[in-house]
Amino acid sequence: MSKYSKFSKEEMEALVEKQEAELASKKYGLVWDAEREPEGVVLDCENNLPVLKRVKGKEIREPKNNDSEDNILIEGDNYHALTVLNYTHKEKIDVIYIDPPYNTGNQDFKYNDKFVDKEDGFRHSKWLNFMEKRLNLAKDLLKQTGVIFISIDDNEFCQLKLLSDKIFGEDNFIGEFVWKNKLGGGNDSKILVTEHEYILCYCKKLSEINKFVEPNVDNGKYLYEDEYVKIRGKFALEALYRSSIQYSESLFYPIKAPDKTLIWPNESDKNSKKHIWRWSKETFERKLSEGRVEFKKTKNGWRVFSKQYFLEDDDGNLRVLSARSIIDFIGNRQGTELLKKIFDNDKVFNNPKPIELIKYLLEISQNKQALILDFMTGSGTTGHAVLELNKEDGGNRKFILCTNNELNGFEKELREKGLSEKEIEKYGICQRVTYPRLEKVIRGYKKNGDGEKVEGLGGNLQYFRTDFVRKTKNRAQVRISLTGKCTEMLCVKENIFNLETENDNYKIFSSNSKDKFLCVYYNFAEDGLGEFIGKIKKIKGQKVIYMFSVDNEVDKSIFSGVDDFTVEAIPEGILKEYERLNKLNISVSKDLIYFDFNKAKKVIFEEDGKDDGAMLLRIVLEKTIQKIAQKSGVGILKSDGKGEKIALLNDKLKGDGVFSKVEWEENKTYLAIGNHAAHGEYGEYDIEQVKNFHRHIQSLLNKFGI
Repeated sequence: MSKYSKFSKEEMEALVEKQEAELASKKYGLVWDAEREPEGVVLDCENNLPVLKRVKGKEIREPKNNDSEDNILIEGDNYHALTVLNYTHKEKIDVIYIDPPYNTGNQDFKYNDKFVDKEDGFRHSKWLNFMEKRLNLAKDLLKQTGVIFISIDDNEFCQLKLLSDKIFGEDNFIGEFVWKNKLGGGNDSKILVTEHEYILCYCKKLSEINKFVEPNVDNGKYLYEDEYVKIRGKFALEALYRSSIQYSESLFYPIKAPDKTLIWPNESDKNSKKHIWRWSKETFERKLSEGRVEFKKTKNGWRVFSKQYFLEDDDGNLRVLSARSIIDFIGNRQGTELLKKIFDNDKVFNNPKPIELIKYLLEISQNKQALILDFMTGSGTTGHAVLELNKEDGGNRKFILCTNNELNGFEKELREKGLSEKEIEKYGICQRVTYPRLEKVIRGYKKNGDGEKVEGLGGNLQYFRTDFVRKTKNRAQVRISLTGKCTEMLCVKENIFNLETENDNYKIFSSNSKDKFLCVYYNFAEDGLGEFIGKIKKIKGQKVIYMFSVDNEVDKSIFSGVDDFTVEAIPEGILKEYERLNKLNISVSKDLIYFDFNKAKKVIFEEDGKDDGAMLLRIVLEKTIQKIAQKSGVGILKSDGKGEKIALLNDKLKGDGVFSKVEWEENKTYLAIGNHAAHGEYGEYDIEQVKNFHRHIQSLLNKFGI
C-alpha cells in the first residue's frame, strides 16, 4: 500500500503545491529536505550562547618556542566551535582543511546522536543539512585570499560539489585533486577496483588569488625591478613612515642611511613625534636583510621605503597556486602506520589521513606564516603536519583544531562498568587520541611505546572546551553572564594567554613575547576603573582593551595617558555575530508563525479586532516570507549581516519565480495594510480587507507546506 493512500485530497494538494514551489525556485542545483529533522546542535544556539572554557593543566609550552604564538585545540561540537570562531577569527584563516564523514552508511556519520545507515531514506538530505551549515560558517572565516580543501569519496562527491558551488560560488572553484590513496590497488568494489578519493578546492575570492598568478602583468603600480624579480616580481615603493594616529615608542627610532647618517620618521627631527615607522626595529632589520627596503636621497635628505612585491601578500608570502591534480605518491596506510608508531596501536583511530597529504596541500600556497583551521580534525593529523612542515622549512604556521570527544559507540559499555563521567570522558577521541598525539609530537616520544626516541617538533598548544551561557528573558543578565564568561574567547581572539593580574574587576594577560597585552574590565559599577587604568598605564607594549558596556559605547577619554592601545566594548559584538549566524542557519520557527496566526484569527473573526488583527498579521506575513525564502534557498540577510527588508525579499522571491505576480502584488498590498495599522492609520482599510489578509496568508502556508 502506498504511503500516500491515507492522505486526504487537501493533504495531497498541499504536498503537490509544496513540491512545485520547491522546484520553481531551483532552476538548477540541489533540492533536499533540509527541515524534516532539524539538527539538535544547531538548535542549541537558539537558547544558548557558545563560549570557550580553558582546560587548565593541558597547555603545552616548549622552552625553545617561548616567544611564538600558541596553537589551539578545541574540544566540542564543531558547529559550536565555528560559531565562536566567527567572532574571534572572522576573515583571519588562510587555509581550511576538513575530512568530513563520507556518509557511507557504515557508522561513519552521526546526525542527532544516531548513526545514519544506508536504509535511511533521508540519508543524503541529513548529510547536506549537516555540511551546509558548517560550510556557511567556515566561509566567513577565510581571508579574501584564503582556500579550503575538502576530502570526500564517491558517496557524496557530486552533492558536495554542487553544495560548495552554491556556498563559495562556481567562479571560486579552483579544482579537484584525485588522490590515489591505495597505492597497492583496492579490492573493496564488486565491479570496479576503487583506489582513489577526491579533494575539492575552493577559494574565498578568485580575483584575489588571480592577482598573484600572472607574474608579468603591469598594472601601473609595480614599476621597479631588483635581483628578486624572478621570484617576487616587480615592486612598488611605499613610504615607511606614517602619521602617528596613536604614538608608539617601539615604532619611533632612528634608521641608519647608506652614508651612516640617522633618519627619523619625521625626516631629521628626532624630537617631533608626529610620525612613526610602520615597522618595529626588529622587523625593519629583518626586512632590510631580505632586500625589502629601499633608500632614496632627496634634496631634503634621505627617505626610506618598503618594497611591495607583485607576487607577495602583505606578509611577504608568495600566493602562487601551482600543484599536480593527481596525487599518486602518498598512500593511506602511511597514516595508520604513523599512529601505530606513536601509540603502539594501529586501532587507536580508523583511517587517519597521512601527514604527507596535508603537508602537500599546505605547501601549495607557499605561505609559511599561514593560519590553518581543521574543524573536523579527528586524530590531529593536520596539527602534526603543520608542526612537521615548520620544522622542515623554518615556517611559522599556526593551527586551530576542533574535534568532539565522541566515544565511538562505547558509552553504554563504559557506563555499565560503573565509570564516572570524568573517567568516561578520557575514552573520547579528543582526550584519548588528538591531544595525546599533539603532546607527543611536540615534546617527543618513543616509537611503539618503548622503541627509539623521536625528537619533538616543538610548538605551543592551548586546550579549550566549548561551553554555553544560557539565554533568558532577562537581557541585562545575559549580557552580564556573557561578559563574565567570554574571557577565554578574547584570549583566543588575540592569542594572548599568560595571566599577569586578576581580581573581581579585571584581568590582564600578556603574550608569549611580552610585547602585547590583553586587558579585560568586568566591573559593572566601575568601582575599580581607576585602579585598572593605573595598571595599564604602567604597561610597556601594545594593549588591547575590552570593557563591559551596557550601550556598546566606551569613552576613550578615560584612557588619557595610556599609549599604544585599542579598545572595544563587550559583549555587544559577540551578541550581534551570534544573532547573524542564527538568522543564517536556523529556520524561522513554524510554531511561532502559527501561534501569532491563530491569535490573529481569534482577534479578527471572533472579536472584530480590525486594527490589532492587522498588526498581528503584518508580523505573520513577514515571518512567512522569510520562511519561504529560507526554504527556497534565498538569503534573508544582507551582506552586512543585517536582515533584508521584507519588501526587497518579496521582490527577490518574485524575481526568482517563487512568487507569482499575483502573490507578489498581494504581499505588497497586505504589507501596506499592516504598516497602516502599525502607524495608527486605521481609516486606510476595513475589516473585510483584514479578513482577506488572513486568507492570503493561509494560502501561502498551504502552498509552501509550512
